[in-house]
Amino acid sequence: MTEQKDLPEAREACPTSSQKLLAEGALLVDVREADEVAACGFAGCEVMPLPLSQFEARFAEIPREREVILACATGDRSLKATYFLLYQDYTKVTNMKHGLARWVARGFPITGTAAAVSSGGCGCGSGNCC
Repeated sequence: MTEQKDLPEAREACPTSSQKLLAEGALLVDVREADEVAACGFAGCEVMPLPLSQFEARFAEIPREREVILACATGDRSLKATYFLLYQDYTKVTNMKHGLARWVARGFPITGTAAAVSSGGCGCGSGNCC
C-alpha cells in the first residue's frame, strides 16, 4: 500500500512579488513546452526551461537548496509542478500565480512577442494545456 503524504499548501506569488524573489537569487522554472517558450518567454532573470511533459523524468535537475519559482502561461500547470516538487520533499518552491499572462500585462521583460500569450487565451498552441 502506498503511503499518503500530507502536503503543505503551495506558496504562490504574483509576478510582481516574484520579481523581488528573482532579484534575491531565486530561479525561475518555466514548465511550458518549447514551442510556447520560443513564441514568448520570460526575460530579465535566470530561467530554466523544464517542460511539464518532461517534468517527472527531469525534476532532479532543479536545485533543492535554492528558492525556485515555477511558472507557465496562467499558473495552472506550474501549480501542478509545485505540488509535485512538494511531494518530492522540495521546500523552497513557489508557484507564480497568473503566470506569463500577468507578467506580460505588468510590462515585465520578455523574449518574443506578447501577442503569442494574449491571443491564445492560455498561451499554448495545442489549446489543451490548462
